[in-house]
Amino acid sequence: MGYLNDKGVTYDYFESLAFQKMLKEKGIVQFLSLLKIFGKFQLHEHQFEHLSDPNVKQVETKMQLFWGDEFEGHVIKLYDDKKLALLNPNTSGLFQSLSEEQQKKLPFVILPEFGAWMIELTPNKPYQCMCFNFDQVLINMRKRIQTLQSYLPQGNQYVLIPVYPMLGVGRFTTTLESDLTASMIEKIRSQTSYIEGTPTLQQDEIQFQNEKLIQPATPYKELPVEPICNYFSQSIYFDDRIINPHPRYATLAQNIRLRRGSKVEIKIPLFIDQNTKIEQSEYEPNPGFITMDHMGFGMGNCALQTTYLSIDIDHARLLYDQLAVLAPLFAALTAGSPIYKGKISNWDTKWDCLEMSVDCRSENERNPKNPNHIPKSRYSTISYFISNDKMNLEEYNDLNFPANEEIMQFAKQKAQQMDIPLDQRLLRHLGILFLRDNMVMFKDKIHIDDNTAHFEAIQSSNWNSVRFKPPPSYNSKIGWRVEFRTMEIQLTAEENAAWSIMILMIVRLFFTKHIPVNFYMPLSLVDENMKRSKEKGAILNQKFYFRTNFQEFGPAIIEELYLKEIFFGKQDGSFIGIIGLIYQNRNIISTQQCSQKDEHIYQKNKKLQDEVIEFVKNKVYGNTKTLASWMRDFVISHPNYNQDSIVTHEINYDLIKALTAIKDRQKEDPHFPLIFSM
Repeated sequence: MGYLNDKGVTYDYFESLAFQKMLKEKGIVQFLSLLKIFGKFQLHEHQFEHLSDPNVKQVETKMQLFWGDEFEGHVIKLYDDKKLALLNPNTSGLFQSLSEEQQKKLPFVILPEFGAWMIELTPNKPYQCMCFNFDQVLINMRKRIQTLQSYLPQGNQYVLIPVYPMLGVGRFTTTLESDLTASMIEKIRSQTSYIEGTPTLQQDEIQFQNEKLIQPATPYKELPVEPICNYFSQSIYFDDRIINPHPRYATLAQNIRLRRGSKVEIKIPLFIDQNTKIEQSEYEPNPGFITMDHMGFGMGNCALQTTYLSIDIDHARLLYDQLAVLAPLFAALTAGSPIYKGKISNWDTKWDCLEMSVDCRSENERNPKNPNHIPKSRYSTISYFISNDKMNLEEYNDLNFPANEEIMQFAKQKAQQMDIPLDQRLLRHLGILFLRDNMVMFKDKIHIDDNTAHFEAIQSSNWNSVRFKPPPSYNSKIGWRVEFRTMEIQLTAEENAAWSIMILMIVRLFFTKHIPVNFYMPLSLVDENMKRSKEKGAILNQKFYFRTNFQEFGPAIIEELYLKEIFFGKQDGSFIGIIGLIYQNRNIISTQQCSQKDEHIYQKNKKLQDEVIEFVKNKVYGNTKTLASWMRDFVISHPNYNQDSIVTHEINYDLIKALTAIKDRQKEDPHFPLIFSM
């Protein structure tokens, strides 16, 4: 989720106001310092031997590429005798049980996330791919999932779905064995009496098993079955004690609420079935919508993200822009989020839920008629193309998005003092980033200037569809990177590997100049595509704006196309689609980068790519369902479903049980194919 090195006591938002301007200026200076050191950095000048696999041939070329992925999953405990599948918010025990030495030996890194039941997994070193190591993506993902599963206690499953369906419904977690950090608990006790009467901070499993309240008396329990601790969020559904104990997370939940002036409000349209009741209640104050009120309803969800090392800063800026155009399409392609708070929704993706869950804009900033209006949440699509490439015409930046003019003026003056070139587009990018406030300040860190923490505090809490990432430190051996952030986590290792390789094949198009590629179009249409991507069945039913003259550098010719047309072209042959570009590019990469003796590696990877392309084709033509469609259909066809849009705990148990059986390949399902022949 972001920057986790800091620990300690944090300021609440009102306390932080005295330091916001100072720390933003420090953050700008830190970015400018990185720009001064790495502005002329080019990838071909550095081979990164410390990151290289000695068994893999080094490619002495400017087109060297390092990249990586990260994904999160939920730890869910299955109670077969009670037909319950509950989140297990005690993953800290896993981190404590693995020694530092043990973790070093793993081919991946285990990391915590916002929810105390979530675990993030990422390779411990990047992949290096042009014509090498494509199969390592699948091998590494399989190893990560299988190894982590082996570490979990019996009855627990590591489940790769974006949204846990019962989040916020009655009692949806196992007993808490560890809660907020000691400093947070002390803060709660000293500042509020709400904690009195809540369950004790230490409860054992035997007590939990014997509690009758765990057996829902009705198919749908509206309010939590016990008082909850909600000091940070004021939520009526979500207990703050299941937030990850790192102080960053609870502070974010609190300060987003304080800056906003009210609880976050998440409203997702309800799927209306034959017996669906549309009534106003304390639990559902917005008839026809599923209402949620905690950051955890968004940040407690799971995603698949990939990051690419670029040739230099100009290349990173171009890649950032180009991937931003594709971001909504991949949200629709990987859709897996049809259920929220125990109800079926009319959406297939979680993106808007995330936007609303961290929307810290004040009432005036949310009001389009107010001069201080900010059109988007800090979790959103990008709002400005930043490349200086000739393809980036001014007409594409048509959002007229506001920026922090004061910080832009400061950055411009400081760049002149430091003798650093800072062009207008990069300057405006900083102004848009620093329009947002710093939501997490550590009291003992605000005067430290010898690292990039103040820049990262702003950067890592601007959760955009793509992220332009400078080197992480002043002495870094890592260059400029771009992170792709809109893919939803998929159920199996094979699917996650396939989508990661699919976007990699597109990224590779921008590492050769032999094939012109230009996805630029107005950002307003990119935003419209994101709106369409969440709709039920968007992968098949929605048309998306897309540039059809994507091998030309002039103004865009834009059409509304189905995803199958965008990727596989038009039937009349007038548009070859993205896959057509990939086929054009493949032979050039083979000629440039694979020696004669490595032809077998090229052929192996070609076969793997073809398998990925076939997988994508089956998705966009409707031969296999998205995870969202599969889950919705499972619930609707369940014998205990009452055509009322409600997912009971028992239905949820059967759903999670079926998904884990497919994940572990104990059950075959044509919609979750093996994909790869290796």
